[in-house]
Amino acid sequence: MNQQFSRRSLLGAGLGLGALATAGALSSCSSSGSSPASSEAASPTKLRITLGWVSNVEFGGYFLADDRGYYKDEGLEIEFLPGGANAPSAAQSLAAGNAEIGLSPSMSDTIVAAAKGNDLKILGAVFQDSPGGIVSLTKKPVKTPKDLAVAKVLGQGGTQPYLDAILELAGLPPATYKLIPAGFDPSPLVDGQGDAYTCYVTNQPTTLETQFGLVKDKDYVTVTYSELGLPSYADVIVTTGKFASANEDAIVKFLRASIRGWQDNVADPSIAATLCVEKYGADLGLDLKQQIRQNELQAPLIQSAFTKTHGLLNMDTALLDSKMLPAMKAAGQTPVPANVKGIVDLSYIAKAFNGKTTL
Repeated sequence: MNQQFSRRSLLGAGLGLGALATAGALSSCSSSGSSPASSEAASPTKLRITLGWVSNVEFGGYFLADDRGYYKDEGLEIEFLPGGANAPSAAQSLAAGNAEIGLSPSMSDTIVAAAKGNDLKILGAVFQDSPGGIVSLTKKPVKTPKDLAVAKVLGQGGTQPYLDAILELAGLPPATYKLIPAGFDPSPLVDGQGDAYTCYVTNQPTTLETQFGLVKDKDYVTVTYSELGLPSYADVIVTTGKFASANEDAIVKFLRASIRGWQDNVADPSIAATLCVEKYGADLGLDLKQQIRQNELQAPLIQSAFTKTHGLLNMDTALLDSKMLPAMKAAGQTPVPANVKGIVDLSYIAKAFNGKTTL
């Protein structure tokens, strides 16, 4: 099984950010307000970007922006700091002053950490619909909360509060399903040990295709937690409030170049996959076919009706307050703020788009 399947959970368990101390000062980058052309003449602004996981296609848009010179065009010099199962979270790296910008898999854990007093600002999100979800075989599909309520679910540690929250928000009795402990390999689903399997809908289903020859919608189906009534953004872009207030120009430039990279990635998922295999994740033994398929599966989750009218990486704060915060509360996460004002700041991405929806 490829390394990227052994995913620390957006499937359920938290990332342990609650004990973070208030983020300290980070090294300052230039905020001169110069244009990309004049920035190239001066010394580039250096930004360290800590990834929320290993250097695979999950971060393909950023790698495309780097490889195609979009960051260089903005006068930025980017250093990617890969994550992994034992690596510090993005928020922890920011707090320690080891990065200027973090890419955090879990929006909810980041919001909880900010609500506890940590100096964190969410600037945008790659995934409009979190990839956390459930895969099942078409002979007994799990597509709705009612299906979940009577299913035998193969799940990783920490998933039960999320499954219970789905049922609670749907007005169904909790814990009516049977939870069967499982690892990160979906083989037990094929073996008939359960009706459904909690997963990243962009990852483990590719194992069903490559190892078992199953075909999506013919042999298996997926449903995200969001589609089951537990909505969440994922892979949020995070920095500290202190850094953001002192370095608006650098952040806007980073976002502008990143948006261009993600637009390119949606247009052709194969390019970033090749970059990951041959360059950015060359030491991981990634499989090109799997990376392309993962990128194809994640492309619909990166786009939404909201991004069509506001642009990629944007976030709907009304949806956050009305749907996502109640979902966090139902899943037992604390503290959940009354709203995301002061935590999510979209002013930087608005400046990056400058009234447009594509760049």
